[in-house]
Amino acid sequence: MHGIPWARFTRRREMLHIAMLVVLDSIAMTSAFELGRLVRDSEGRPFAHVISDAHFTAMMAALSPLWVVIFAICGLYHVQVHGGRVREVGRVIAAVVGGVMLLISVDYYSFKNAFFPSHSVPLFALLIGVPLVILERQVVRGVMRTMFGTGRGLHNVILIGTGPLAVRIARELTKPKSGYRLIAAVGRSHERLRMIGGAPVFSTLESAVAAFPGWRIDEIVQAEVNVSPAEATRLMDYANAAGVSYRFVPDKYDMYAAASRMTTLDGLPVMEVRLTSLEGWGAVGKRMFDVLGSILLILVFSPLLVGIAIAQKVAEPGAPIFYFQQRIGYGGRQIEVVKFRGMIWKYCTGPDREFKTPEDAFIAMGRAELVPEFQMNQKVPDDPRVSRLGAFLRRTSLDELPQLFNALSGHLSLVGPRPITQQELDRYGTQASSFLALKPGITGLWQVYGRSSTTYEERVKLDVYYVENWSLSMDVSILARTLVSVAARKGAI
Repeated sequence: MHGIPWARFTRRREMLHIAMLVVLDSIAMTSAFELGRLVRDSEGRPFAHVISDAHFTAMMAALSPLWVVIFAICGLYHVQVHGGRVREVGRVIAAVVGGVMLLISVDYYSFKNAFFPSHSVPLFALLIGVPLVILERQVVRGVMRTMFGTGRGLHNVILIGTGPLAVRIARELTKPKSGYRLIAAVGRSHERLRMIGGAPVFSTLESAVAAFPGWRIDEIVQAEVNVSPAEATRLMDYANAAGVSYRFVPDKYDMYAAASRMTTLDGLPVMEVRLTSLEGWGAVGKRMFDVLGSILLILVFSPLLVGIAIAQKVAEPGAPIFYFQQRIGYGGRQIEVVKFRGMIWKYCTGPDREFKTPEDAFIAMGRAELVPEFQMNQKVPDDPRVSRLGAFLRRTSLDELPQLFNALSGHLSLVGPRPITQQELDRYGTQASSFLALKPGITGLWQVYGRSSTTYEERVKLDVYYVENWSLSMDVSILARTLVSVAARKGAI
């Protein structure tokens, strides 16, 4: 189940959709205030406060990030293919009214620097802004539907079930410009139905996936209600391990993750199950946090990065400065994690090295007694393979500084589950899907709560907790606590 080749947890279409909405929402609200000022000016009465046109425009444009935050809080960047328009209109009204009321309150207490030339300007902006944002979002919806009509940006779906309910959902998924592409269905082995909604029917999910090598699967929709809880859990774990969305028609049993939400499909209630809330606006915010944070930290620690590189060359002139490790990344993909080399070059392991595994190196050094402990915890205290410089780097966690470039490139996150090997992933058992749901991080909960003093099982639990309870404020807290732990040299080996 781990490392499924079609796993793609990132959703480029959603990112494009959100980016369009963020830009156009900002333009719409800035334009609403500009038009509100023009409407007030057309009345021919003098303004209460003299504010130049250029200054007013600059102020309203500067408030664009505020509108983006307000719209995000109101849930206007939780993109769905079949988003309810009535619900969206309600949220737009709430966001615009709430934002305008906030600005009116700020303007009321800004005695020296008024925001608005007249108290009626924000009221006109409210009346203009609501329909303008609704219209702009309708245009975006039209653009996306046009894109779907050309076959671009479609979500590839596998449907579980072939009964009447499945046929109804298949009919909805195959509508022109729906945003979906039904590529396969899965039915019971005794059923002889070969096609549903123009898609072939397979006896198992695994055979359906195998029939489309190299395809990106975006969603699994379970339309068969007579499925046992154990089988439904297996399907959900399979989807989560692959990093795709899983939706099902609710039945008598409960299977709701923390980030689950109810949606509809052709009028049917459908529960979408996700292990983490990191999607849509959350994914955008976390990526911005990673990029800006890694750039800032690279600049701050650049003297150390250069100094350590020079020290490495002085200590072992013929050895490489960096060491690259193969780890399991987002959705099961293989990634390379870079660190300052901490081990004596002779004892560094790898497929092209003298010692293929750490166990081989321990045995060659006459320290075979360390093998069981390493196999249990994937590290040992006072590792004899580590050089004196490497011991210092590890004790201070400075060996991990180059991973900031991994975070900048998008292979790692600043905060997340620990980067682990395929062998370690097998030890996660049924919770492996939780690990695969997010990018691994340079730091995480296990580094804050005990670091290397925690047991392996405790680290797994901390990783799973982080995935299921992620928030941007948690990331900020963990990053701050990590810096404190590192400064105190707490628990690193």
